[in-house]
Amino acid sequence: MNADIVLSGYGRDTEFLVTLDIVPAYRLAAVSRIAAVPASDPDLLGVYPLTDAQAERIAVLTGADLDLGRYEYCLEAIARDTRSPVHPADRLAAVA
Repeated sequence: MNADIVLSGYGRDTEFLVTLDIVPAYRLAAVSRIAAVPASDPDLLGVYPLTDAQAERIAVLTGADLDLGRYEYCLEAIARDTRSPVHPADRLAAVA
């Protein structure tokens, strides 16, 4: 698969993609279990919205920094050569 599995963060107010943290390959099985990815999707082709508790557990495994007050998180595959850019307006808000 020519894609990365990522913990993606979307602005709660804007729904723009703001953060991407690549899940290391050696963590995929554990992360998939936490996100309740069904066995029918072994390549993680779906988008799996995460509860705050799921996102926190995945962050512990991957070392991702979360801002649960500002972002909603999903587990999803993003093509390496067509990765969605982080929206600049949300990136500036994240720094402020």
